[in-house]
Amino acid sequence: MKKESAMSGMSKVAGPLQEIDPREIEMIMSRINFPASKRELIARAQDSGASQGILETVNLFAERRYNSMDEIRSELRRIRRR
Repeated sequence: MKKESAMSGMSKVAGPLQEIDPREIEMIMSRINFPASKRELIARAQDSGASQGILETVNLFAERRYNSMDEIRSELRRIRRR
């Protein structure tokens, strides 16, 4: 029973990541002023009306400053590998 709850928790994270279109994140973040903190990225996503999946994904980003879209792409790849 505990394994099922752990598995369901994992599927909640994996599900939104599987459904995210990286182009959608790039479009949302295209107007961000770099460098930007994780908090600023989340605020930008919220202000843009991003889907719940994108908000959940950006929330998984590491707490740090991002200096470019390349760093955001790299972070997305890191999260997907989890």
